[in-house]
Amino acid sequence: MPQETAGPCPRSAWIAPEASVASTAVCHAGSWIGPGVRIGAGAVVAPGAVIGLIGPDGVDSPVQIGERVWIGPGVCIEPGVTIGDGSRVDAGSVLRAGTVLGKEVRIGVRCTCMGHCRVNDRANLTAEVHVGEFSTLEEHCQLMPGCCLLNDPYPPTALAPMGPTVGACAIIGVGAVIYPGVKLGFHSMVGALAIAKKDVPDYMLVTGQPAEEICDVRRIRYKVRDQWVYPYPWMRCNVPGEDITQPSPVPRTPHKRRGTSPT
Repeated sequence: MPQETAGPCPRSAWIAPEASVASTAVCHAGSWIGPGVRIGAGAVVAPGAVIGLIGPDGVDSPVQIGERVWIGPGVCIEPGVTIGDGSRVDAGSVLRAGTVLGKEVRIGVRCTCMGHCRVNDRANLTAEVHVGEFSTLEEHCQLMPGCCLLNDPYPPTALAPMGPTVGACAIIGVGAVIYPGVKLGFHSMVGALAIAKKDVPDYMLVTGQPAEEICDVRRIRYKVRDQWVYPYPWMRCNVPGEDITQPSPVPRTPHKRRGTSPT
């Protein structure tokens, strides 16, 4: 029979005897750790978190939680999930079966990864982000609050589900919707409330419903203390293929929208 925890975990936490929890991990009162769960050194599981509970689909696979991972209150992690070292999953979020998080990933409050999603190193889902099944999020991408990645071209049939691919260092604005199978390029940007129905090239800003190409993000500028600043690419993280030598206000391939002029 399962038993209450000992060692670093309060007795009011519950851990199945088949689970493995490192001696330096902490499972707080009210957390539930199911069979087949592996929790690494220095990890913290907050009250009310449920890890490894078998869902209605019957998936029964190990859960691997790396070192120094923080699991927030009320988080639900289904079997078959892997979370890399140093990652954080905030309150109320759900990671469904088959989801894989890389290292130092940040999952904000009330986010949902619907299963078989891959979220690579240092990606950031800020809050209330919905990621459809089979989506791929590359390293350092940023998903702002309330954005939604769809995966069913013919809902609710689920005849040919396919998630979007969010490129490395891409940014998805507040409330934006990305359609199934759409690929967002390297350092691309999707504006707030935009609806992206087709692929977005590298370094391209798109806005609108449906989203249209506006300009190369390296041409965006704003004034700070009487000096023009080019804020994008928003970070230079030595991702393969990235030019980190200097900021590039002039795009390699100019894009122009009717009625606008380049900055």
